Amino acid sequence: MRTDRHQYFLDLAFRCAHQGTCLRRNFGAIIVDEFQTIVSTGYTGAPRKQMDCTELATCWRKEHNIPSGSNYERCRSVHAEMNALIQAGKQARGCTLYLAGFEVGTGDLTQIWPCFLCSKMIVNSGIRNVIMRTSESEYREMDPMVLYQMRSREALGTDKS
Repeated sequence: MRTDRHQYFLDLAFRCAHQGTCLRRNFGAIIVDEFQTIVSTGYTGAPRKQMDCTELATCWRKEHNIPSGSNYERCRSVHAEMNALIQAGKQARGCTLYLAGFEVGTGDLTQIWPCFLCSKMIVNSGIRNVIMRTSESEYREMDPMVLYQMRSREALGTDKS
């Protein structure tokens, strides 16, 4: 049976996540243009030519009990979304960004929500649509501005919900 295009690209994003070098969670990103051509890929990992957490066999954030979703500036890794956007450059304009990820310890699929910084980069890059895997067979589509506004309220403490 043929997979629909969103599931196909989410499967590829999930495969990219397996290249990640984070010891907590790994995510993969695929940027696809209007012709369903892959423009770029990205996964969670240390900056180019730098040692990553798998090579060091330690996670600084984990050692210092930094909660998930906070203090990303204290992380060795570059997020999958950032890596894909950097690779794509101006070609990201008008494209769709697919995201999928998993928990390293269990291998379980995990919901991905781009952080506040990534959501700003997604908006500025001109990405048209963000599709995030929510389960093996389901996903959520979001307008980048809606994603940014949601993450902005959370990050800046203005969330009234």
